[in-house]
Amino acid sequence: MASDAEGGADFARELTLLDVTFIGVGAMIGGSIFVLSGLAAGESGPALILAFALNGFITIFTGMVYAELGSAIPEPGGGYLWVRTALGRSQAFLSGWMSWFAHAVAGSLYILSFGSFVTLILTEYFGITLGLGDTQLQQGFAIVAAAVFTYINYRGAKETSRAENLVTFLQLLIIVAFIVAGVAAMFRRPQITAANFEPFFPNGAGGVFLAMGLTFIAFEGYEIIVQSGREVVNPRENIPKAVFYSMFVVVTIYVLVGAVLIGGVELTPELLETARTTDSIGGSTVEALPADPTGWQVLGHLGEFGLAQAAGQFLPFGTLIILVTGILSSLAALNATTFSSSRVGYAMGKDSVFPDAFERIHPDHQTPHISIVLSGALIAVMAVSLPLAQVAAATDLMFLLLFLQVNYSMIRIRREQGEELEYGYISPYFPYVPIVGILTKLFLAIYFFNYSPLAWLLAVGWILTGLVVFLVYSQGRIRRTELASEVRVLSEERSAAGRPNQILVPIANPDTAHRLLELATTLARQTDSELLVTTVVTIPVQTPLEEGESYVENEREWLDEALAGVPDDVPAHRTVTIGRTAGRSIVSLAQQYDSDQVLLGWRGQRRRREYVLGSTIDYVVEEAPCDVVVAKSSGTEHPRRVLVPTDGGPHSERAEGIAGGFVEAVDGKLTLLTVGPDAPVGQPYLDSRQSMLEAQGIAVDAELLDGADVTDTILAYASEHEVDTIVMGATRQGLLSRALFGDVPETVGERFDGEVLLVRHYQPTRSLVRAWFQRWLGERRVPTVSK
Repeated sequence: MASDAEGGADFARELTLLDVTFIGVGAMIGGSIFVLSGLAAGESGPALILAFALNGFITIFTGMVYAELGSAIPEPGGGYLWVRTALGRSQAFLSGWMSWFAHAVAGSLYILSFGSFVTLILTEYFGITLGLGDTQLQQGFAIVAAAVFTYINYRGAKETSRAENLVTFLQLLIIVAFIVAGVAAMFRRPQITAANFEPFFPNGAGGVFLAMGLTFIAFEGYEIIVQSGREVVNPRENIPKAVFYSMFVVVTIYVLVGAVLIGGVELTPELLETARTTDSIGGSTVEALPADPTGWQVLGHLGEFGLAQAAGQFLPFGTLIILVTGILSSLAALNATTFSSSRVGYAMGKDSVFPDAFERIHPDHQTPHISIVLSGALIAVMAVSLPLAQVAAATDLMFLLLFLQVNYSMIRIRREQGEELEYGYISPYFPYVPIVGILTKLFLAIYFFNYSPLAWLLAVGWILTGLVVFLVYSQGRIRRTELASEVRVLSEERSAAGRPNQILVPIANPDTAHRLLELATTLARQTDSELLVTTVVTIPVQTPLEEGESYVENEREWLDEALAGVPDDVPAHRTVTIGRTAGRSIVSLAQQYDSDQVLLGWRGQRRRREYVLGSTIDYVVEEAPCDVVVAKSSGTEHPRRVLVPTDGGPHSERAEGIAGGFVEAVDGKLTLLTVGPDAPVGQPYLDSRQSMLEAQGIAVDAELLDGADVTDTILAYASEHEVDTIVMGATRQGLLSRALFGDVPETVGERFDGEVLLVRHYQPTRSLVRAWFQRWLGERRVPTVSK
């Protein structure tokens, strides 16, 4: 790899607020307004105006999310990078895979538009066919456009942004002229205008939803804006401004164009003859015109030519002007999507989920040239594989699915990292804004199946292909590189002996290390395990891991003193580990060493109310790929009376096994306890568990008590019966419970004077689903806006 790529060198362009705003406007207007307006009119009829307005409204919610995240993390990759920040590299792969495809397919839409318009001009105005059919001409010109603009992005010329600005400004002038002329035509013939809007909902609400889904791509230009993060001057301030400025301009223009397109068109014999003799190259939404068609039906039949033919009634040479402008606009939008698609590929290459070639920076042009070439090739392949309408449908669906993930990631990033990031803009009404964004995008995505089952087939096929790529290639690269980016083991001393299982014991406090290792020894004997004892040294984000040695002080001495008390029959290994945060370092270490269990010490109280047991413990409990035991030590060396409150779940059964090992070693007594009139388990369950444990030679009592307050009942029983140790499993409440260790185990742990062990049994599938839902909950952390 080139060294400049590794160092994250800046790319070639330096974009001002005007530049990046025009990039967004050009991407949202370019091609889409000229191509999709006629197609959408064929679905919704006069309600096209409402479809455009509603798309603009629901886009605001995701636009605010993009403005916030783009100001806080202004780096190439956009949605992929944010999902990676919120959920990790494994979960982000699918997001990046869809984003790369969505931008590439959007590029295919634009080159097909270019090819379609050029073909119509050559065949209708000049009679030139080059001996080819319309479809072959369209695809040929599309491939030429893809090749030219791939090369332009490869070169990375700064002059490109100036050309984009000029084209965007030109198309805005043409569209404004179209709107003004159309409004004048509507006032000249008010009877025709009124008739054109009757009925307003010819295809009902379903037609509006389909038109919204079909044209949603026209409102996603803010995705391309944030992809420019590293190339924007003052990105924390300018990216949010560019998002909102471009959205305001584009939504206004689309609503006005929709009103003029429907209200101003007149069904003249010439227009009807053109509609019946000119086939839409890209695909019509109204395939066969009825004998007495309406205006919106004619526009839908004309497809991508609908707007151009309407302009011919408003402006001198209007059709030709719109076609030429559409050609220029398609090329400007193609340039923007090629740029954006290649930056997604670059981000995934830099993150080691794509081959290293994707992140290489050209030494002369300072562009991710390999990613650009491969993205351009994908754009060309999609263009020759599908008709224009289906390309637009597949693109819309992919962006809808991508925006679902980005909205969810914003919630995670705000809650978990909001105090650490520097924001240029913060969206209001958190978390309702991203939640509304999720619900609206999900509805459109599901409803869109009615328009294009093929788009859903493409989306599912691409996602399944991505899963295969991930499992066969990317997953292995992640495993090899993730630990290097998260933690570094500075020193390691291994015992000569070994066991088939392993317990990871992180030590943070030398004063409690002795008791924690006593518990670890008991668990090791019970499960035939060895110990891996570590202390984690955290270093600042800006400090390279290779320089972490300077942060290590007395940790090695702590380990030596702590391990001195481990008996000879239990193999014990030791490491000193450095990382960014203690929780992530512990989880990464458990993954690297394939630990079967993590034993953590707990002080018995929380410092901050947004955490259940503490920031480190909460993270390990949710993310560790193994069993987790959290211990509040009281110095009880030999537990004799052990209480196990149980709700019958797998966590409680694992707690029974641990408690049984304690009392079996000292000939103690174990009590199973269930509380409450609505207890999840009854006496038959307690009897069966008691019989099973007694068959193992363990003395067991079973109690089923009534009590309005579960916590008070458990603590009262423990006090009355001189219980010295309580072992509790994680709650088995629903997916929306506050956390795995919810209010009852947490409160018992805080209030009980003796020793408390909280146990989470690892269940891979349930852990993933539960964690996904739980991350929606929690208290808000308020980030600050940079001044």
